[in-house]
Amino acid sequence: MSKRITTRWYIGAWAVWLVAFIAMIVLSRQAPASTSPPPGVLLTYLVMFVAGLVALVMWIGALIKLGRLRSWGWFAAVLVLHLIGLGIIGMVAYAIVGPEDGVEVVYRPTAT
Repeated sequence: MSKRITTRWYIGAWAVWLVAFIAMIVLSRQAPASTSPPPGVLLTYLVMFVAGLVALVMWIGALIKLGRLRSWGWFAAVLVLHLIGLGIIGMVAYAIVGPEDGVEVVYRPTAT
């Protein structure tokens, strides 16, 4: 996966997760006291789960890409920031100033 795909999908999934979390809080606070949560909360849980899964897959893809590029400083930064709960900071920094994807140059042999 390219840097552009992994970072955009990760940041998008993080934003969707945050919006779903806020919606869950709003729905929970407006519900009357009962034993079961409102039906909308189940939907927000599902959206949060899918967004978290997408973010996890994109994070792993970014780590694999950084490993293939042998960019160990960025690899460690993205890994550690994510493990301490600041993954969005690492991925935004990687998106802005991280190493670019390697460009393969292929030369066609001449027939001379």
